[in-house]
Amino acid sequence: MAVAGELPAKLDRSHELFYVQLVFLLVAGISVLIRIYVKTFLVRHNALDDYLIYAAFAGYVAYATIAMDGAINGATGKHYALRYTMEQAARSLRGWYLCMVLYAPITLTIRASVCVLLLRLATSRAHRWIIWANLAVIAAISAAFFFILAFQCSPPSHFWTQVYGTDGHCYSKLIVTYATTVHSCVSCLSDWCLGLLPVALLWNVKINRRTKGTIAVLLSLGMIAGVVLLVRIPYVTRLPPGLEFLY
Repeated sequence: MAVAGELPAKLDRSHELFYVQLVFLLVAGISVLIRIYVKTFLVRHNALDDYLIYAAFAGYVAYATIAMDGAINGATGKHYALRYTMEQAARSLRGWYLCMVLYAPITLTIRASVCVLLLRLATSRAHRWIIWANLAVIAAISAAFFFILAFQCSPPSHFWTQVYGTDGHCYSKLIVTYATTVHSCVSCLSDWCLGLLPVALLWNVKINRRTKGTIAVLLSLGMIAGVVLLVRIPYVTRLPPGLEFLY
């Protein structure tokens, strides 16, 4: 880690950020296309959880496109020592804002899809209540997180036009940091709840143990997302102020 006043070894990481985002987009795209093919042409039936995933992917395409545009045409991933233009900074800040606003609806839609799937599998009233409670809590926290991010500046466009010295104001960054931490923790608990629930749902199902274990593992992969959410919290809370955070 560079000490204060010392420049990092590499001043431009925009291409790395672009390709990382592109790889994630391609992996997600291939997965969704396979799902569309299986559900549309083999099973010949798309359920509500499928449509929710398709909607979430459409949102993610927009998210990834905006992020990649910021890396290539904006200042995302570029150190301020490169003296990029204010237009590039504003473009990246606008993209950052749009991605923040898209994040909560996209992740909520994905979790809602998982809840809908588990509701079809659940036969116990207790399990169904757990799923509905999980969905209600994550929907409420996601809605609150969305509005905090969307209206953290007044007017909202001040988030990216402030580089030009326009009139407006933004609330303390601590509010966004605390909101992000709370949303991440609640989302992690939600992911772990939804990840462990398949084990209970399949406990009394009359199939062989190996098949039961395989299905439970596949349905529980979302727990990984919960771990990632906790890992990223320290990095979010340490984002530097000003334009330096674009790097």
